[in-house]
Amino acid sequence: MPHLKGYPLVLVRYPDGIDGKFFYQKEAPPSRPDWLPTVEVASKGKRKSIRYCLVEDAADLLFLINLGCIEIHPWLSKTDALDHPTSMVFDLDPHESQSFQTVVEVALLLKSVLDTFGLTAYPKTSGASGMHIYVPVGDGYDYQTVRKCAVTIAKFIEAVDPRVTLVRPIRDRGNRLYLDCWQIGRGKTVAGVYSLRPVPGAPVSTPLLWSEVNRALQPKAFTMQTIFERLHRMGDLFRPVLEQKNDLAPLTKH
Repeated sequence: MPHLKGYPLVLVRYPDGIDGKFFYQKEAPPSRPDWLPTVEVASKGKRKSIRYCLVEDAADLLFLINLGCIEIHPWLSKTDALDHPTSMVFDLDPHESQSFQTVVEVALLLKSVLDTFGLTAYPKTSGASGMHIYVPVGDGYDYQTVRKCAVTIAKFIEAVDPRVTLVRPIRDRGNRLYLDCWQIGRGKTVAGVYSLRPVPGAPVSTPLLWSEVNRALQPKAFTMQTIFERLHRMGDLFRPVLEQKNDLAPLTKH
């Protein structure tokens, strides 16, 4: 819940279970209870504004679960600073022909590049076949600046590793891993930390220690059945994402 509080939420609802039809929902349900917190955000689309759901306490989260919401996708910015993301996020999405070992190797390469700029990053499983790498950023950086910094790093990775592409259209990616840095934008989202994913086994998008990002890493091991024991044993490994702020000055000069 600390990772949802204050962020507008995009809901992915499965009213008939994971084998049924699903839909993304931005607009808060009109039948919502009066106590559910929401925020109205100006929109560039057909609607002048969209009213997003928020989660401030357990009752709010349970209401969303009761809607059949399995995945929760928070914005990268909070309601009090909608144009300023709190993290730079890289989404490592492998081609179906690639093993998870490729994801591990690209993640470690990405970490080494971030290290050279003095940036501290935090990895998590996506809950699917890839990984998400979060770099918390200081106050005051707008989406354009943060995305520009991410693209600079991602283009370097693409240049040195032929297994990686930044090309967005799926048909043009070939059999390469898609290093997605384009989700850094107002209203764009990825599955949040600890979000369930709608596939058999109920995998959870789980924070990792960098020491765990190795050949032995098996993302399917992190599920709804195992996450609580891990939390009890290791605590919230993503807590620093809420508290630490990286300075992007070394990157903005490039």
